[in-house]
Amino acid sequence: MSFDLRRVIRPEVQALSAYHVAPLPPGGVQAKLDANESPFMLAEALREDLAAELAKALADVELHRYPDPEARELREILAGDLGVAPEQLLVTNGSDEAIQLLLLAVAGPGVSVAAPVPTFVMYELGARALGLNFRGVPLSEGFDLDPERFRQTLETERPKLVFLAWPNNPTGRLFDATMVEAIIRTCDGLVVVDEAYTDYSGRSFLAKLKQYPNLVILRTLSKIGLAGIRVGMLIGSAGLVLELNKVRLPYNVNALSQAVGRVVLRHADVVRRRAATIVKERERILSALHGRAGVTAYPSDANFFLMRTGQPGDEVFRALHLRGILVRNFSRAPHLANCLRVTIGTPAENDLFLSALADILSQGG
Repeated sequence: MSFDLRRVIRPEVQALSAYHVAPLPPGGVQAKLDANESPFMLAEALREDLAAELAKALADVELHRYPDPEARELREILAGDLGVAPEQLLVTNGSDEAIQLLLLAVAGPGVSVAAPVPTFVMYELGARALGLNFRGVPLSEGFDLDPERFRQTLETERPKLVFLAWPNNPTGRLFDATMVEAIIRTCDGLVVVDEAYTDYSGRSFLAKLKQYPNLVILRTLSKIGLAGIRVGMLIGSAGLVLELNKVRLPYNVNALSQAVGRVVLRHADVVRRRAATIVKERERILSALHGRAGVTAYPSDANFFLMRTGQPGDEVFRALHLRGILVRNFSRAPHLANCLRVTIGTPAENDLFLSALADILSQGG
């Protein structure tokens, strides 16, 4: 009997491309500006203060036991920080797991999921992997929501899930809040406002949770300096959290991540002060690029920005890569011809990027 893998794997999965991370440059990394992480380790003072506290917390972890399946102590801390009831919050293995849980919970024949495009790729990838109908609603030329197109999509497709990254990734755009609220009010499915970059935008829909029972908010610790522990959270109605717990894999957040999260979040103010430094750097870089020939840098409310190059984006990406500067290449994605996404790094990394980009543009590649 011959075995054909293509007969086993669903066509929807075969048609997908895996989430891609570019290989490291041959000469080593000089500036890592490709993953929307914080460029800063925990502040030195904080690291010193926490050294003993972290060491004790990790030493106390019983590695031969499963972790708390609901991360209750960490959930209490997160809920207190956000001002919601613990029953409204689900701790997840990064916000990617929260996206997957939502998709699993609504999946079924003919179910539609909608999101603006371009946006975070995992909304579409996750939906298509489950055989759902993904409906991408093109943004305007300025990367804002198109209210008429969204209204038509809501009426014709009746999506059970709508994803709105706020600010949007990879454009950095903070959609008009009245447009977002109109979608929440109009949609008879769940509307997920993904606030992964809220610490850089200073905006949130948390206050609207009581008003709209179909509103769901996603958060993550990955963008404020804790990407390595993979802790995300979903905030919504207690009823929704109860249902999602039924499709959550047991022990989804490991014991070490829970321990680190509990300790560091007691000092969240110190961690988040770094966000102000990153915002200042973002504005400095955008100001430096404003009006520069050969590149258009779009305004951003996140810890990254999108730029479109006059030269082929693939060429500029490769030239930066050869210099050890990692950025994310979106130049082949729909609506993003010749676009690169650049994460805000340390001041030294940002200066390296600006210098290299100027050199590349002046040489034509």
